[in-house]
Amino acid sequence: MADGFTMNDMPAADIPDIRILNLHRRQPPAFPLHLFGERWGRWIKDAAEAASAPHDYVGGPLLAAGSAVIGNARWAQAYPGWDEPPHLWVCSVGDSGGSKSPGADPVLKRIIPPIERELQRDFPDRLREWQAAAEISKAKRETWEAEVKRAAKSGNPPPLPPRDMEPPPAPKAPALRSNDATIEVVAEHLAGGAPKGLLMVRDELAGHLVGMNAYNDGARAFWLESYGGRPYRVDRKKHPLPINVPHLSCAWWGGTQPARLQEIMEAADDGLLARFMWLWPDSLPFDLPKNTPDMVFPVAAFMRLHALQMQMGPEGLAPVLVPLAAEALNDMRDLARDMQARQRFAGGLMSSALGKGRGLALRLSLIFEFLWWCADDGMRPPPASISRRAFAAAAAFVADYAMPMAERSYGDAAAPKADRDAATLARWIAANRPDEIHGRVLQRDVRLPGLSDAESIRAAAAVLDGAGWFLPAIKPPSPGRPRVAWAINPALWEAIG
Repeated sequence: MADGFTMNDMPAADIPDIRILNLHRRQPPAFPLHLFGERWGRWIKDAAEAASAPHDYVGGPLLAAGSAVIGNARWAQAYPGWDEPPHLWVCSVGDSGGSKSPGADPVLKRIIPPIERELQRDFPDRLREWQAAAEISKAKRETWEAEVKRAAKSGNPPPLPPRDMEPPPAPKAPALRSNDATIEVVAEHLAGGAPKGLLMVRDELAGHLVGMNAYNDGARAFWLESYGGRPYRVDRKKHPLPINVPHLSCAWWGGTQPARLQEIMEAADDGLLARFMWLWPDSLPFDLPKNTPDMVFPVAAFMRLHALQMQMGPEGLAPVLVPLAAEALNDMRDLARDMQARQRFAGGLMSSALGKGRGLALRLSLIFEFLWWCADDGMRPPPASISRRAFAAAAAFVADYAMPMAERSYGDAAAPKADRDAATLARWIAANRPDEIHGRVLQRDVRLPGLSDAESIRAAAAVLDGAGWFLPAIKPPSPGRPRVAWAINPALWEAIG
């Protein structure tokens, strides 16, 4: 720095604390590529490099999509009485421009569409058959109505309507992915064209989570139920018959920005948010890719997952249960106890997430088992059990990756407003490097999010002042008058680098 001054010349207490830039949040764990196996690990790495995205932003959507494609065809069973559908809820967290959506594109734009085309191959024929049946029903109604009129004229009792006078419900075009989160649309899909489940996709997930009860008071309860795969009935005001969903199962992938985490997590802890896996890696500098990801392999692999079918049970289509290998049961017990031990020292949303840890691990163990299977070139039959190796991979993913990511996300959301505003102001200072800042200029010209009034600006500045970002005021404000200008501590620039 100028005049030979360095941070080493300052007392330790005067060295600016730059951790405020990120709210002192914990560092993200590395995405565990090795758990996916050699082929999937290499593919995630290449696809992430092509999108200039962290591995998390590719691996997370891959897990969510894989869980939806397996869907209700296979459920994981820990032991009789405890089984779980595979469907995962995943949210990628990161700033705008951090490659959340580009990271998901290889899955959502290149893998999912071929499967949906396969699903819809015979839909035009089924639609024509329904149209013919609907016309026959219409003709029967017209005949019955004419007979009623004749009976009325002659004074005879009217005939009863024929049983097949009402047309059958119109078929729903099969789908794997949906962006429409309205209850009735989702229920229609799951009751007809998507019995294995859906992948719900929202680039900006905050809008859905914050406003889900805006049009239907039961929306939050509906989505809570959609995690468990249980039977569900949707009553409709404009239709006499309800929609009966045998297995209400949906996977989710969406994205959000860190600034919206607090808004998302303001709602009461009803377990909805704890069902999500939050993926929040550090952003990467943009770079040009060295490799192009192979898209033939993942599409062929997911087609094998798509070919998995439900079985016919006494009450209709039902999942095939895939039991956890006996030698993995002690590992399940150990993980569950570890989650319980960590719960004792956690609170709020983090406690809820830890409570869901063992169920999440069971779901992931099924997904890992089947991802490894579909990556093989051979023709071996689908796995009939979940191996100890697969559960070990899932347990490591939950304990060493998913839970630390949850701590990072929930901790940011729980930070006081003054701290979050201070981080916003700190990032602006670091980017623009002013010699001093003025409250009135920040309020009138800069207009940072959350810093639109003088009180918020002073509170944020007080946090930065306590972190050593400012020099002491040369002329302290007179009693009753707040400080409105702050000179930047020159040592800040060396600390930031």
